[in-house]
Amino acid sequence: MIIYVDGTALLRHLAETADPLAEASDLHERRGNLTRWLARYCELQDCRAVLVFDGSPPGEVLPPTERHGGVKVVNVAPGVEARTEIAGPANRSAQDERTLVVTADHRLVCSLEGGQARALGPGEFVARVRRSLRPAQEALADEPDEKFGGIADEEVDFWMRFFGERD
Repeated sequence: MIIYVDGTALLRHLAETADPLAEASDLHERRGNLTRWLARYCELQDCRAVLVFDGSPPGEVLPPTERHGGVKVVNVAPGVEARTEIAGPANRSAQDERTLVVTADHRLVCSLEGGQARALGPGEFVARVRRSLRPAQEALADEPDEKFGGIADEEVDFWMRFFGERD
């Protein structure tokens, strides 16, 4: 199974419900907490996830992709919405495997209708994960057991272009 997560919508939901995952004052720390929590869930459920963040702070330069255990984090370019990065890949992957999309964006949900990908709201997803993870397992959400060695090729290319080493 693969899970596509609108990370910005999920963080917003967690903040609105005063969830401990969103307690950190720093955006990077909140994103990191969410990523590690999702990686722990993926490890226990033997699945993969693509966590998409849009709306990066002005002036922030983030790598386009990162890997944390079974979670691929995608930081979309400024002005690009998460739904455009999720809809197509989710619909394509749903043809081959079970696909779940976590979002509060009704436009994204509409773009999935007629396909085999299943949409779930952030609240429903958090409840599902919390039913699967025991409190002790949630507390362990610091680093996933499975780690990817090195840096993703996309990230290397991004930084090389950023520093003017590649065209």
